[in-house]
Amino acid sequence: MSGEERQGTEPQAGAEELRVAPGSFVELDLLIKVKDTGELVDSTIEEEARKAGWTGGNFRPRLTIVGKGYLLKPIEDELINMKVSQHKVFELPPERAFGARDPSKVKVIPLRRFKDVDQPLTPGMRVIVDGREGYIRSIESGRVQVDFNHRLAGKTLVSEVWIRRILTEDKDKILGIVKMLLPEATDENTSVEVSRPEVSIRLPKESRTISGIQLVKQSIAREIFENIDGITKVTFIEEYLKEEG
Repeated sequence: MSGEERQGTEPQAGAEELRVAPGSFVELDLLIKVKDTGELVDSTIEEEARKAGWTGGNFRPRLTIVGKGYLLKPIEDELINMKVSQHKVFELPPERAFGARDPSKVKVIPLRRFKDVDQPLTPGMRVIVDGREGYIRSIESGRVQVDFNHRLAGKTLVSEVWIRRILTEDKDKILGIVKMLLPEATDENTSVEVSRPEVSIRLPKESRTISGIQLVKQSIAREIFENIDGITKVTFIEEYLKEEG
């Protein structure tokens, strides 16, 4: 599958000279797999996600602000100097991804410690013990072996990226931030107006009943303040129209 054919994305107008740099707002498609097993780790590509048995999800190019840590730093480093429509494949060995596995992080814990867990314990299940997240490797004789390594520790990853757009206009950057934090937002149902030092955002009506929408709005405003120069006020506009009949 070629990068140009992905998602029906049209080439960005006037993008011939644009290249990714630190601080760039980049919309990209991303595919990450474990090299040895082919296990899918991350994907913006619906076809690949469905093949891996993933359900749900919102599949569209993802926004990253290079250097802000939205992606693993080695992936961000690989983006530098790429151009719009460029496709790249690269490997991330453990030392550039999630580190080597540490055998000392595998612990044996008495089964009785899990008496408050409201579902049967099974190998592979994620659990929280003393504030640390791990996954169960085995259960036997009243003892549970829990691995507190990151589940991708010790694994080499293969990452594939397609650069879709490099956002240069503040209006586009802000809309990108909104779509990143609110999956229901699209170019069609969300609008942004910039009149420095203020920004007005009209969110889709579907967002009004989303649990935690006020926290989402706060996050959107915070990202705008941190990443768009000269903005000191963000206003969210809601409209309610009388229905006919």
